[in-house]
Amino acid sequence: MADLIISFDPGASLSRVFFTLDSSKPELLLMEPYTALIPKQSLLSYEEDAIGVSSPENSAWIEYNQQCWGVGLICQRFFADLKLEQPKFELAIYKTLAVVGAIAQKKSLANGASIRLGILFPYGEYSDRKLFEISITGALLNFKWKGEKRSFKLVEFVCRPEGFGLLSRGRTTTHNLRSRKIAVVMIGYRNASILIMDKGAMTSGVTEDLGFHKLVSSVQRRVAGQKSLTLAAAISAAGSKINLKALLPLVRVEDALLQELEIQSIKSAISIAREEYWAVLSSYLHRYIPSDIDEIIFAGGTAHYFKSELNRLFPRPEKISCDALEYLVQQEFLAERPKSDLSFRLTDNYGFFSYLCKNSQQVANHA
Repeated sequence: MADLIISFDPGASLSRVFFTLDSSKPELLLMEPYTALIPKQSLLSYEEDAIGVSSPENSAWIEYNQQCWGVGLICQRFFADLKLEQPKFELAIYKTLAVVGAIAQKKSLANGASIRLGILFPYGEYSDRKLFEISITGALLNFKWKGEKRSFKLVEFVCRPEGFGLLSRGRTTTHNLRSRKIAVVMIGYRNASILIMDKGAMTSGVTEDLGFHKLVSSVQRRVAGQKSLTLAAAISAAGSKINLKALLPLVRVEDALLQELEIQSIKSAISIAREEYWAVLSSYLHRYIPSDIDEIIFAGGTAHYFKSELNRLFPRPEKISCDALEYLVQQEFLAERPKSDLSFRLTDNYGFFSYLCKNSQQVANHA
């Protein structure tokens, strides 16, 4: 059995990681989604000037192939963007090295330790899994974490399309998987994917560039000075009725009258952008989800945001909400945090993590 088991969902709005060491209690690690190529001297100067002590995941940088990459929160100091146009598997190499480095530092994991790594990719990038496996296997053997040489052995790699965790662990219906035609609809920040399972076998899938960032960009065209992820968080918190209180963090002016005008301007922009985005998204879903589907599993933060609209769009098929899995995530990992949509956004990866641990135990029992 591997020393470290990791399930990694390298989302465009948040990197989500579940891990366990030697079958100890599972833990959650969250990292900002940014990556940035940064001169080594800039990183060393940043560390020299830092006041206080940041957690490893919030001060992460790695060296690989003679380049230094900042990963996560540290990148905001160096004007990083989300790089939505780059293939996810390429950025996932640097993110995975940072995740392993952060865990190794937090848990005193020695060089030479073995790793079982699982990662979720959008269906449209699932074919890149071999390229990623080859790259990450070599990278883990020889990289530096914040200037320190690290080396780990990847003993098993498992890649699945986004939505797999919900399909394998999230269904609570009594119907057998092999008797149903199921659509898994994953709508995240970067893109929207649809997987079709018919009698237990994946028969088709599609991914389009229709994630929540499209709605955010539409709002940004109508209002000035708003950063993407800050705006995305406020839109999500405001909900379908656009609660004005949730938009207060977006206000840039100090004059009370101007504040009111700015809030109303942002609300109007969100309202228009919602209608435009939903028109395109709903058309896409209708086009690729067969009319004879038995079940639909909705996943991703954007699906949570449009939950009512999605239920009305598909009134006939049984909707599988994965409430039990979401409740488990909230109780086990987020009990001390205010309730939000984060537990929903973690369910797919937690289902995948459970699958990895169960299969790993089965392998150990037969060894």
